[in-house]
Amino acid sequence: MSILHITYDLRDRHNREKTSAVRNLIKLNQNFSNISVIDILRTPILFEEKSELISQNHLVIDSFGLPFGLLFRMSQNRVVKKIYDADSSGLFRINSTKLIHSHKMTFDGYVGYQIALKYDLPFIVTVRQTDTMVLNKKRGLIKHFKPLIIKCEKIFYLIPQITLRLEKILGTDFFEKHIKDKLVFLPNIVERKTDTENKHVVKNNFVTVLRMDKRSVKRKNLKRLLLGFKKLNNREFKLKIIGTGDYMYKVMEWVDELELKDRITFLGKVENSLIDEHYANAEAFLLPSISESFGMVYAEALMNGTPIMYSKDRLGFDGMFEGVGVGVDPLSVDSIAEGIKNLSSNSTNFRSKIRELDNNNAFDVFSSEYINNKYKQIISSIIG
Repeated sequence: MSILHITYDLRDRHNREKTSAVRNLIKLNQNFSNISVIDILRTPILFEEKSELISQNHLVIDSFGLPFGLLFRMSQNRVVKKIYDADSSGLFRINSTKLIHSHKMTFDGYVGYQIALKYDLPFIVTVRQTDTMVLNKKRGLIKHFKPLIIKCEKIFYLIPQITLRLEKILGTDFFEKHIKDKLVFLPNIVERKTDTENKHVVKNNFVTVLRMDKRSVKRKNLKRLLLGFKKLNNREFKLKIIGTGDYMYKVMEWVDELELKDRITFLGKVENSLIDEHYANAEAFLLPSISESFGMVYAEALMNGTPIMYSKDRLGFDGMFEGVGVGVDPLSVDSIAEGIKNLSSNSTNFRSKIRELDNNNAFDVFSSEYINNKYKQIISSIIG
């Protein structure tokens, strides 16, 4: 098997800690197939455009595009042309490809769709939170993406709420006819040695994990979480914040202003090998995010036996498992405060449900072995 992966998700000029989810899946594919990668990055500067082969099967394309989605289709068509040019010049050959996988439907999905049409190749796509946001905000683009959906063989999704959003945006009739039977649940890889029998839980000790830059602090809703602690006015409730970044000073100011210094502890950067201990010792993991593309930290907490606070009826971890924690309205401080109380009062019940899921191997769905086998099965069903 020879698979061509097309993705915007390997590099980010503004975020050096770009999620490794796509990179991890591509790496898994190397176990059973020949891999080619077209690695795309939008550049706002025209003369920075380039196409460069950085290894035998890895083509890097930096292509001009305007911010905020302006002239969106123009930007994508420039990428398509650069791929055609790379193939015709012999820089990067597509003739051995058997299948194309685009990793974000409304971005590289369009690019992969055009390549699949030109070279008459089967095509699969992953749909993410960003895709539903684009389709919801730019309704005029929907008519351009419906042919893509009809053409593709399978649609991978990471979180349950995605399918509900797609149905709402594209309409039930179209969803039933062209999407429903193509959907395949394929979450991100979360490699953890599961241990849900933790015996050192500290009562009323909570933990959260996030990058402490302005964008992440806002998206992860840290200010309202702190306000929730303030509203409870219970000095027994403590929160440990794991993460570092240039916005930490601002969060420390909030903590000072809210008179929470005796209840909030900043742990800074913690090595991955040590984070599990903090999960396991906490009564619950708290992250009432405004939005999440997936939410690996929720899975990590559960695999350590720790109940979770997540955002209800939002894209993210809601709907992944039942009875493992509390869903809250992320825009309501009252809801967040009540969620903290609920987690403290019902910790035993939540932990019992988490252990039950673990005993039934429910968390195996995040393992590289499961995802590798599932992916291989889907690819084999398409190209043999």
